[in-house]
Amino acid sequence: MNGFFAPIPGSSPDPEPEPRRRDEGGARHRDHPRRGPGQVWNLHLETAGTDIAAPLLTASPSVTALVVDDLCWQAAAEDWEHRRPAWWRTRARAAWRAEGAELAATADRLRAAAEGVLREL
Repeated sequence: MNGFFAPIPGSSPDPEPEPRRRDEGGARHRDHPRRGPGQVWNLHLETAGTDIAAPLLTASPSVTALVVDDLCWQAAAEDWEHRRPAWWRTRARAAWRAEGAELAATADRLRAAAEGVLREL
């Protein structure tokens, strides 16, 4: 005996999952029902801290541009967070902080733009 677990012959450690079946309505998951015609999806603007109804994207080009800019900012901010240099790399850390300050300034500009665009609606 080598001390390792020996499986019982003919048994599988992971039982095969049953195939998923679609409902009559076409939804794949019962816990995520389809939205009805009266319900609207919302998009969250991280820089403005607000939600925007999805139909406004097609109704207003300025809202579309704002949402795209906010999404690009979110991606850049997440990338920036994950590139944090070690504390002993002082020059890299200073450059990283300067980039963070630029991202914060961009977030402020986007927040001001969002207030102006949402005021128009």
